[in-house]
Amino acid sequence: MKKLIPLFFLFFIHLFNCQYAEGQYYESEIYKLKLRIEKGDKKALYELTPYFDSSKKLAEYLGHHYHETEEFYLAKRVIEENFIFPEQAINLEEIKNSETYSDFFKKNEHKIKYSPELKTFYITPLKDRKDFIEFRELPIAKLQKLIKRRSEIITKDWIKARGIDVLIRQNNPESLVKICEEFYRLRDKFNFFNRDQEDFPELLKLLIHKDIGSVGRNDYRVWETDDPNFDNNAILNLLIYFSKNYKNFVWDNSSHCFINKSLQSKNTDEIANLFEELYNDNDSIALNTFIKLSQSDTKRVNEISAEKGRNFLSSTNPIIPMFPYRFLSQLSLLTLYYRQNNIDFQGTKDLHTHIEKLSSKISFKERKEYENYLIDHLNLQDIPPLEYWSLIYEKRPKLSESVSRILDIYYTKNWDTILNDEKQLELYLKKSLLYGRIGINGNINYYLFKFTGNGNDVIKLLDKIKSEDPDIVFQIENAKKMCLKSFDYTISPQKVSGGNFNSEKVDLKDETEKIKVTAKDNDDFEYKILKLFSKVGYSQIPEALQILEKLNFKENSYNNKYSMFERDFGFFVIENWKDKKVRDQFLSVYQSHTEKELYKYYLDLAGIDYKNQDESLDYDKIYEILKFDIVTPFTGSQELENEVGAIVKLLELDQNTTLGYPDKICNSAGMYICPPSDRAWEWRKYLIDKKLLRKEHSKIVSFNYGYYIDKILVYREINSK
Repeated sequence: MKKLIPLFFLFFIHLFNCQYAEGQYYESEIYKLKLRIEKGDKKALYELTPYFDSSKKLAEYLGHHYHETEEFYLAKRVIEENFIFPEQAINLEEIKNSETYSDFFKKNEHKIKYSPELKTFYITPLKDRKDFIEFRELPIAKLQKLIKRRSEIITKDWIKARGIDVLIRQNNPESLVKICEEFYRLRDKFNFFNRDQEDFPELLKLLIHKDIGSVGRNDYRVWETDDPNFDNNAILNLLIYFSKNYKNFVWDNSSHCFINKSLQSKNTDEIANLFEELYNDNDSIALNTFIKLSQSDTKRVNEISAEKGRNFLSSTNPIIPMFPYRFLSQLSLLTLYYRQNNIDFQGTKDLHTHIEKLSSKISFKERKEYENYLIDHLNLQDIPPLEYWSLIYEKRPKLSESVSRILDIYYTKNWDTILNDEKQLELYLKKSLLYGRIGINGNINYYLFKFTGNGNDVIKLLDKIKSEDPDIVFQIENAKKMCLKSFDYTISPQKVSGGNFNSEKVDLKDETEKIKVTAKDNDDFEYKILKLFSKVGYSQIPEALQILEKLNFKENSYNNKYSMFERDFGFFVIENWKDKKVRDQFLSVYQSHTEKELYKYYLDLAGIDYKNQDESLDYDKIYEILKFDIVTPFTGSQELENEVGAIVKLLELDQNTTLGYPDKICNSAGMYICPPSDRAWEWRKYLIDKKLLRKEHSKIVSFNYGYYIDKILVYREINSK
């Protein structure tokens, strides 16, 4: 019964909404006319006339969605779904009111016929209509995939119901037009979608061994049903062509398909064949194909990527990048630039060893040490292949996280060298544009931010570039604008929020028992427990651990009952809180150390270099940690705070101030993300203002600054309105 309550609530909300409409669509006269029209009642077509002047709203539902729709629109929809308009006389957009509809009907009343086979009215017979169909050779991989589906498709109910399977077994070309007729009969209508839609064109392609492109919505030629421009008009064009030409197809026993000797089709090529291998179930084949395409002819790769990219429901092998066609479009341009300028993007054997290690599962300490080693030992020639392979291996999250930090610090340390080497500067500008065009989240988008506040001296260096590459010329102007922007510590005035507030002393035992009684179900229980425990402060950690240990959370739940200890307190290096030995070890350290000593202990355990030889805090090292170590992956959206939360807590204890922030880093309560970004900015400013820094630090901003400006501040601005 509890599960039914939300459904009843939704139902009553819908009923309440209906009072604003003037009745239910499914009970209306216009709906009754629709049913008559679908059965071929021409008189009902004429009776529809007055509704083209009606602005009366009716309530209708599409799934769980409630709509209030004017009768004028409903009348047009009835006609659109049940009338094939003549090509020249009038189109649906020209019907503005009852007068234009009535004029059209009266002029054509004697010409209007009904096709029971297609369940539609028409004026111009199919044989007298133009078709907009194009053919091309099927890529080998695509043909093989269709051949594998043959027995599956032919056993479908719609095939048997119309006797199409018999015609196919008889090698009768009439099967081609019958497939199209059934396809059109099952065309999309309001609240009806043909779930077998892709089977129809795939069977046609299989029977003639050709790829078929039909003009659909927005005059786009569509080759797949998952293209958003594939609509009923695309089906109609298939029907028109095969109804006029099916007799020209003859069965060929050697090729096991129908042949039309007069049919003209465009040849396929190696690149088109390669694109089909992106769907291969074999990871190695799919990935190697993606690599090869990223280095193939730019024009052809972009043509096919544009076509394939529209088919947003089509899924390639999951090992290749999330947006494969966007990646290929830009990577093919980038590798072309590399080849034209003799830039190595394949990389050395050693570099590939580094990439594999960064992709693997290694400890936090080992990863940080390895990242720092590469920052110091890579050269500028290693950077293009490091970036290239990080994009190829976009599905390796650990690689993306490490590479992002490496590049951020490396570019900052070597910024002057890049600025004073015209070839390197042009390369950086070119990459900054192509990377941004991929259209995926990540630090890949923030290359241009490195120019922030660079000033007139760098503008002069940019002005010296005489490139004819339009991408570089375009980015020069954007970089010059960034040079004139000043860096500012992006500190939020709002330091307390629903996700970050001061801890409070909570009677955990008593409140937990109450939740056990009042929780509606397991999900509600977990949510309320996380919300309760997000309130606790440092002093209640042992008690919280003791009580949580006895509470059962679903193993497959996205909620981790121990996540608060990393996210709310900054204990970043402890990986498996579910292990009792790990928790006991933590409690032992907790009880034998002060709070400040505890944070130092875990920072030392993680190998973080943050202090001087005499154990005092090295504020210069800390400044760099605050600047670079909240990391957004090279490609990806999750902000990783790493050791920054612990460093912030250590600073608060060292300086005896939270800078006005709550006493905890976060009150996560199952929140997706809760990094201490604002505190990191403000503590950097604090270290400068209090003159605690002994060294000169680079003014070149981190990628995280770009992320902060682009995402966090924009989000705040939207929410403040």
